[in-house]
Amino acid sequence: MNRVENGLKLKKIKSSVKTNIEINELEDIENYIRYDSFAVVYLDNEVLIGKYKRGFSFYEDKVIEKRFIKRMRIFNCNEEFLLWRSNGILKGRFRTDDEGDDIDCVEANQIIFGTDVEYKNDHTILTEQRGTKIIIPGIWKANNNKLRVAIQTRHYIGYKYDYQASYIDARFVEFVQLPKGGE
Repeated sequence: MNRVENGLKLKKIKSSVKTNIEINELEDIENYIRYDSFAVVYLDNEVLIGKYKRGFSFYEDKVIEKRFIKRMRIFNCNEEFLLWRSNGILKGRFRTDDEGDDIDCVEANQIIFGTDVEYKNDHTILTEQRGTKIIIPGIWKANNNKLRVAIQTRHYIGYKYDYQASYIDARFVEFVQLPKGGE
């Protein structure tokens, strides 16, 4: 029998979510995020990927201003804080896994563009011939054959009338090296 592996994994986990959050200052994020995390920040003019540990750290020490943030995800294996700009205010939802109610979810690895790599200041610069350039903290491997960098995502399933399933939320979990082990 030939088995096709599509990379999707159905799991049952515990998860809780807080919605309708408003953030006045970026420093307020530390009231939610408890662990060292990655941050993907969609600004008006660029996307930055960095780290969050009671403050943001980006390649070339770039600094973000609240007024230019369109959307942001601060995430680790345990939690994610999703924020978006709405009428000049940062609104969001905070999801914590491993506590709360049981919920079904699907995990997937989303391949990140970039088959050529360059390393600078503990960051990996992923590029492709068509001009895509993504800078990720850490040392990652990528090539045209097997090695790729992906972002693991988790998609939460809700049920209506006990038989109709649909995705009700999604979050970033972590960056992963594919294939696992990087070999």
